[in-house]
Amino acid sequence: MQNRHRTNLVFPASLLAAAALAVTACTEAPAPKPPAPAMPATDTASSAAPVTPATPAASEARPAAASPAADPASWKVSTSADDPQWLEVAGLRGPKPSSWVWTKPSMQFRTLQYSVPGGADSTLTAELIVSVFVAGDGGPLEANIERWRGQFRNGDEAVTAKRSRKEVGPLQVELVELEGDYFAMGAPAAKRGFMQLAAIVQAEGRNVFFRLVGPKDTVESNRTAFDALIDGLMPGD
Repeated sequence: MQNRHRTNLVFPASLLAAAALAVTACTEAPAPKPPAPAMPATDTASSAAPVTPATPAASEARPAAASPAADPASWKVSTSADDPQWLEVAGLRGPKPSSWVWTKPSMQFRTLQYSVPGGADSTLTAELIVSVFVAGDGGPLEANIERWRGQFRNGDEAVTAKRSRKEVGPLQVELVELEGDYFAMGAPAAKRGFMQLAAIVQAEGRNVFFRLVGPKDTVESNRTAFDALIDGLMPGD
């Protein structure tokens, strides 16, 4: 029989090291990177000037932010020390009776507040309330009108708001009139025989709500003065 000799192949050490390095490189190579997420385009117009924070309803488009011409920081708000025959707020100025007395705003969202007397009887006093909302703050106008309407009742029935519109120079004005039993915020019971005259003044970059609310006789006796205030609005000094 022939003896078969097993031949052992010997590889050089350098060749073995090269093969090991190749295997390591294949198994440890990093996975390919996913595409970078698309970045939103920069709105250079909105970044040029700060926008006042606002919380409008999600279904409403937010009005444009106040322009430099309607800068809230530059607006004067009347105080008890100012001319009692004029009211100034939100960059607007209008005439008012000196008998309407400035009072400290008693609730949040009241920018300016006046006591409107109803004669010698203090229980007949009404209020003029002014609220300013910038760049969509305050929510949709219709939602505010419905909220006001919900504060009035005729017995067990809801009331109908009397509405109209007009222009005062460049200002768009929405007028709303309500009458009935008034359920004021936080009041323990309804206030009988109340009326509210409201004017929503839409100016550049803001809405200004003027509301004369109180006993019907007092509000009616001050209707002409309220109309004169709204019709006489002009840019403030």
